[in-house]
Amino acid sequence: MLASLFLLALSSVVSAIPVKRAQPTDWMQANIGTLGSRPLRHICIPGSHDAGMSQINGGTAFSDAANTQTQTLSIGGQLTAGSRYFDIRPVITDGTYSTGHYSDITEIDSWQGSNGQSIADVISDINSFTSANNELVIINLSHAYDTDAGNSDYPIFTQDQWDALFDQLTGINHLYVDPNPTTVDLSTVTLSTFIASSPAVVVIVQPDDTIDLGDYASQGFYQYSQLNAYNEYADTSTLSTMESDQLTKMAAQRGTPDQSYFLLSWTLTQSTLEVLGFGDSILELANTADPALYTALPPKLSTSTYPNILFIDNFQNDGKMVDLAMTINTNYAS
Repeated sequence: MLASLFLLALSSVVSAIPVKRAQPTDWMQANIGTLGSRPLRHICIPGSHDAGMSQINGGTAFSDAANTQTQTLSIGGQLTAGSRYFDIRPVITDGTYSTGHYSDITEIDSWQGSNGQSIADVISDINSFTSANNELVIINLSHAYDTDAGNSDYPIFTQDQWDALFDQLTGINHLYVDPNPTTVDLSTVTLSTFIASSPAVVVIVQPDDTIDLGDYASQGFYQYSQLNAYNEYADTSTLSTMESDQLTKMAAQRGTPDQSYFLLSWTLTQSTLEVLGFGDSILELANTADPALYTALPPKLSTSTYPNILFIDNFQNDGKMVDLAMTINTNYAS
């Protein structure tokens, strides 16, 4: 009964705030009295899947907005909307670094995909936001490919290509350097440690086993194992299947707040036919999945079990995702 009443109340609040957000843009700083003493593993934050793909700036023959665009707001727009964890997938295109969304299509022995925001624009968006907001921003780098190679086999970045990207990313202001940068478990660091006196940006690099951070390990760059989010998507375009998959994984991985740092991957993946243009686009699937989060998740929450990252496509500037995260932080996380 209590779960039902909470669900009804939360649904009413969420549906009642389509324009005016309940939480301010600097929602972490505004709630530092509540959240500041907590480690990251005891906090819920919103996150953006394939965050750089709010625009299409070229790509392969069989890619288009319908099968590669995952967001409608830029990184800056997503930051303003309240997202704090960003899935950034760097690619090399025409000799420069960009974000990208590419897949190996084995049926045609070809890589297909598109480019999104440039890395230069991502850096600019982050710096513009942190110049006015003392917030924590987490950037997760993965799926790094050299798309200037023939698209029958896009190679992953070499160490030199990673180093050149890291060098460009040192242009991000307020990179957080922990006193023990190579050994710290960032999920155990409190929010106040990050942002008590200034903004903080953390760059996580994935995978651990192929990338040497070198001197960048003392400049605000960390291995994935240092903020090791459990992140296993459902790989389905069916809403009920995705809901069951993710909520089951959350229950298994988060039996206590000190178990896995858990990313709730609330995303739908296009079927082969949808990728080919017969059915919903990625954004249309997101518009089905995102509202369901407010009804499917609350009954599964407890003081022992809650997600650390609410990870979605098509992050919107309506305040709803931040309000849901803060509802979890207020009622369940501690």
